[in-house]
Amino acid sequence: MTTFLKVDDEFKRTLGYLPDDDLLDDQILLRMKSALIGAENYVQGAIGQDNIDFYKRDDILPLYKLACFAIAANWFNHPSTATASTTAKSIIGQLRGSYDESEVSDDGTTAES
Repeated sequence: MTTFLKVDDEFKRTLGYLPDDDLLDDQILLRMKSALIGAENYVQGAIGQDNIDFYKRDDILPLYKLACFAIAANWFNHPSTATASTTAKSIIGQLRGSYDESEVSDDGTTAES
């Protein structure tokens, strides 16, 4: 699987940190990165892994980021008890439909046929 989201200011704010927060040490940044990579792998595994460009489309990227951020934030804040949130599950369901549609060409055949 290919991950491309980064621990940026937006993700830090999602977790309740300011971009230049003094509490952000290397350990916390590493935990953020691990949670985000894990979330991306989870989302891609739930939707489809063959077409990484699908996740970078302008109409898909905001939902993909939202699902990944929701899962990563939950894992970061509750590492021993976290489960995928209802929000993330709902978004993953929507993205599955879009992914399936993107894999079917105009003549009804799939990209693999």
